[in-house]
Amino acid sequence: DRLKEIAQKGFSPSSLTAYLRNPIVFYKQRILGISDTDEVEESIGLNTLGTIIHNVLETLYRPFIGVSLTREIVEGFRSQVDDVVLEKFRHEYKDGDFNRGRNLLAFEVAKRNVQNFITLELDGLSNGDEVVILSLEDSFSRNIEHPGLPFPVTLAGKIDRLELRNGILRILDYKTGKVEPKDMVLKSFDDMLDIKFEKVIQVLAYAYMYEPQAKGKPIEAGIISFKNMKDGFMPFTLKDEFSKQSVILVSPDVLEAYCAELVKLLSIIFDQEIPFEETV
Repeated sequence: DRLKEIAQKGFSPSSLTAYLRNPIVFYKQRILGISDTDEVEESIGLNTLGTIIHNVLETLYRPFIGVSLTREIVEGFRSQVDDVVLEKFRHEYKDGDFNRGRNLLAFEVAKRNVQNFITLELDGLSNGDEVVILSLEDSFSRNIEHPGLPFPVTLAGKIDRLELRNGILRILDYKTGKVEPKDMVLKSFDDMLDIKFEKVIQVLAYAYMYEPQAKGKPIEAGIISFKNMKDGFMPFTLKDEFSKQSVILVSPDVLEAYCAELVKLLSIIFDQEIPFEETV
């Protein structure tokens, strides 16, 4: 009954990968609703830092949704970074002291990450990229109805940034932790349900949710890792080991194959004969 409730409300991409990582943790958190004890943070955690960086970028870019970005617009963000980062830190961490210790380090890391992101943006514009941001931190969802599922399932999540870059729809997912290009390469959809491809599962979930609104336009979906900014945008790539060709565009065929694997995963989660067990 609880799983059916979640299916109606919406499975997030992270909840699906949580099951792959450890079914018993998924069971405790999602089914029983047991969360870790909230402790007062004396120093800023990685999750809080990630939230702050997301919020800073949203604040900087939101006034320019629908506008073709220019170097002048993006250069203008540089002078705002310190003030906006401070504002977001105070909002997320109301009693925080950012003048010393780990909090000061986190504060400086957030500023540096945002400045590095701006540099990456400017590099793209200098190389002739035409960029129009379509949405920031917006929620999307899509229903999945399949004979292999006991009831309809909603897939739901928030896309960090959706843009039109050189005529191609691009879905960006920001990661505070380190992600490398190899983490985004899939050789076969038969491998997809391995936890090492969790980033692929997540970005393709966003592409699948957005596909009906794309109206046939080509889609790219990938990650920008703040701990690996030198690799820039890392797209999902399907690498055909026989032809040695790589496909970056997320086509309807790719999403159909993705949905088939998703149905397999969901049917395992819903199967009452398969227990939730600790991953060894």
